[in-house]
Amino acid sequence: MTPRLTDEQRQALEASPEAPVRVVDERTNTAYVLVRADVYERIKALLEEDYDLSDTYPAQMESALRAGGADPAMDDYNDYDEKRKKLCP
Repeated sequence: MTPRLTDEQRQALEASPEAPVRVVDERTNTAYVLVRADVYERIKALLEEDYDLSDTYPAQMESALRAGGADPAMDDYNDYDEKRKKLCP
């Protein structure tokens, strides 16, 4: 069974095509989120219990470096655990 969108849901999706639309079941007051199927397929792996975050490490590192993570001012942050152990034995 594949339910069809209501006119109200379609209007909400068209008003914000890049954003998910929150809908509420009036009978149970349960909230749901409508997203395009292609968006759901991209995020589905994140919802699975055995998802391995190490797959994202290269992208995280690249993003951190672009955001200034290689800046010498970040050295204190990068050495945080070592310095904390010295200050709070």
